Amino acid sequence: MRKLVFLLPLAGLLVGGPALAADTVGGVVAHTDLSMGTITIVGGGTYRVSEPRLLRNVAPGEHVIITKNDNNTIGLQEDSNFSDGSGQNAY
Repeated sequence: MRKLVFLLPLAGLLVGGPALAADTVGGVVAHTDLSMGTITIVGGGTYRVSEPRLLRNVAPGEHVIITKNDNNTIGLQEDSNFSDGSGQNAY
């Protein structure tokens, strides 16, 4: 019985784990608006990031990954996996 009591909370964590997953969108930056905290992706829409300061060093043409979390926050990071085919990163 003691083992069952211990395993039930653990099972709840395993079942709930996938619910914490985030959606990601990758793309090329078309425009940023620091005052509005938004970033526009070519052909992908406009997103309001949760931390507008993240937009300070983002320029049009850069490849980024936008993360939409289940708690309605939106994050941003540089896409370090992007390559222009030359064998070097495009930055």
